[in-house]
Amino acid sequence: YKTGKPIKLFVYKIARKDGTPSYNELSAALIRDSKGKPIGFRGVSHDITERKRAEEILEESEKKYRTILENIEEAYFETDLAGNFTFFNDALSKILGYTKDELVGMNNRHYMTPESSKKIYDTFNQMYRTGNPVKKVDFEVIRKDGKHGFHELSAFLLRDKADQPIGFRGVSHNITDRKLAEEALRK
Repeated sequence: YKTGKPIKLFVYKIARKDGTPSYNELSAALIRDSKGKPIGFRGVSHDITERKRAEEILEESEKKYRTILENIEEAYFETDLAGNFTFFNDALSKILGYTKDELVGMNNRHYMTPESSKKIYDTFNQMYRTGNPVKKVDFEVIRKDGKHGFHELSAFLLRDKADQPIGFRGVSHNITDRKLAEEALRK
């Protein structure tokens, strides 16, 4: 009323006659007389309760997903087809010793030995060609501080809605202690 401008898609909550909550979306404008004086309102409202419920379910699911990723010790990652990080959890940052900003867009060539980098490239290339996931692939990493470690990877091809390959998704965990024990036994 004060501005004279219409309101578009204003969401509000009401209680139905039986007491259950309902969400509505409203678009409204002033009604003016022939002299331009406001004399009322006109609007369209529709029930968006089901949409709001779906949004709440999705939000809860995303919260659960984020909580799991933030609290697992394994490194979770997503890359583009070239192998550059597009998404990862905090554990990956801690494992490799790089900040999140440093890791965004980083390729495995930057934190792996040349042999491991080639091995991972070949593994991802095989996944791309066959669509088959890989499990328990060992590789050597070089942390930002220069220390070496070993990890085991399980990954699969990431696809878009049209089922086209867009990247890779996987989990890796530290197996350095196991590798060192195996080497000590060999010696």
